[in-house]
Amino acid sequence: MQVIVLRLDYQSSTIFEQLQQQAQNAASKQKAALPPHLTLQSFTQSNPLELKKAIEPWAVKMKQFSLSFASLGFFKQQGSFYATPVVTKPLAQMHSALSLSTQEFTGHNAFYTPDHWVPHATIINHIAPPFWGPLFARLSMEFEPFAAKAVAIECWSVVQGKAQTEWSIFLLE
Repeated sequence: MQVIVLRLDYQSSTIFEQLQQQAQNAASKQKAALPPHLTLQSFTQSNPLELKKAIEPWAVKMKQFSLSFASLGFFKQQGSFYATPVVTKPLAQMHSALSLSTQEFTGHNAFYTPDHWVPHATIINHIAPPFWGPLFARLSMEFEPFAAKAVAIECWSVVQGKAQTEWSIFLLE
């Protein structure tokens, strides 16, 4: 599986890693989460270099932009807890451009299409129902709204929950 992700600056990534560690400790999970990111699109099987050719023409011109993470969220189907950024014009434009430039590829995940996408940065996945309430309470106590900066678009190949970076495009300062 290939995923196109938006990577964040070092300072906000550190905040996410601390939240991920708190969640892992609270849920007694030892499995490390993927690095902090927002998933923009997911493909069941695509050639990473072909994806880069489709995305690079507009991505190399894109400037870094600010994000504000103001709340926590939860996806019941996956037992996933996440932080939600406020949807800004640059974030929406980036997602739209990505969707347009990759529409020819097969195997899109419908959750990441423009009409269904919920921007989020996952803190932890696959939490059993008995732990949902206590974990949400703990994360709510730990979480404080914070600012972040989008700094790069990356393509990851994910196999058995582990990501390998195929390529990165750093956004202009």
